[in-house]
Amino acid sequence: MKDYLTLDDFPIKNQRILVRVDLNAPMDPNGKILDDKRFRSHIPTLRDLEEARVVLMAHQSRAGKKDFTTLEAHAKRLSQLLRREVGYVDDIFGSHAREAIKAMRAGDVLLLENTRFYSEENISRSPEEHSKSHMVRKLSPLFDLFVNDAFAVSHRSHLSVVGFTEFLPSAAGRLMEKEIDSLDKGVRGNEHPSIFVLGGTKADDSIKVIQNVFQRGGVDQVLVSGVVATVFQMAAGVNVGNKNREFVAGLDYADQVAIAKDLLEKNPGKIVVPTDVALERDGERLDVAMDKVPEDLLIADIGLETIVDFSKRIREAKIVVLNGTAGIFENEKFALGTTEILKAATESAFSIAGGGHTSAAIEELGLESKFSHVSTGGGASISYLSGDLLPGIEALKRAAQRWRK
Repeated sequence: MKDYLTLDDFPIKNQRILVRVDLNAPMDPNGKILDDKRFRSHIPTLRDLEEARVVLMAHQSRAGKKDFTTLEAHAKRLSQLLRREVGYVDDIFGSHAREAIKAMRAGDVLLLENTRFYSEENISRSPEEHSKSHMVRKLSPLFDLFVNDAFAVSHRSHLSVVGFTEFLPSAAGRLMEKEIDSLDKGVRGNEHPSIFVLGGTKADDSIKVIQNVFQRGGVDQVLVSGVVATVFQMAAGVNVGNKNREFVAGLDYADQVAIAKDLLEKNPGKIVVPTDVALERDGERLDVAMDKVPEDLLIADIGLETIVDFSKRIREAKIVVLNGTAGIFENEKFALGTTEILKAATESAFSIAGGGHTSAAIEELGLESKFSHVSTGGGASISYLSGDLLPGIEALKRAAQRWRK
């Protein structure tokens, strides 16, 4: 039994359901939505709620940014994807919004205004504190059920994410359920070989993930690339060259080198570092052995031998979890490591990719349909893999305990 409730635990027909979704999207200066990937991720949940009266809460950007705007365009895009009208009201919990909600019939879908237009939405508070807000007090009596389907913002203790769980029976939507199930499968590593592949520049995040998965004991190997690998090479006493040492120092990762050293010593043979790397010299790619890195050139990708080695290990894995790119993916000359690793992952038995740059690379390569799961959350997925408790999910668990009693 899950420690949270899902849509399967509640009646749906003609129920009044408040759903937190994540429709935050890149927009051009004219207010046109450039990418509707997050919209599409909520379709399974909305399809399952077709016989209910569904009110959606979402945000777009944040105050001070150029794309901090209304959700009128979002309602139109959602209407196109659902092939049914999604109403829009330029109000969150005022009388205009409440009257529109009361007038709804079974099958209706209504999108409320950008939640971040209400200043209290953006303050991190406990669910109990948020439940006392005007938003929760005004809207809660109008609903039978709260559904959180916004995994990507559930690492934030924001009002629309955690406030309603104190008053309303609460469930995870289909996307939230899939995120939790998939990421849990990766962290548990119950099938072997189970491999984590961690790259990118955020070495502190990746090291926290490594600590968590080794503590749990299910993962067989961690393959590191990018700045994460540079930190582990330094921890192993490898001369990475002055340019790369300066780069790591500039990111303030001196403490991470010490933690990496401890991880290497406590987990011999489990953390696999590149044997060769690609350097950037006058804009060109230069592959060299790891112990031949000159003092003045920056590591920009994993080398060809490492690509072959990592790809073989990944293809043979029963479970592979990836987060972060292997090199400067935006530069065609240094995209090879990331490209080959992602292609190899599609051939493993079960592949999970974190959000952010990883999902962007997957989408650019057209590999999304070949992955078992591509997370919609960058910060949320790395927090979950790190073993952090996500406020949005914890609020659902507490609501489930109350409901079951």
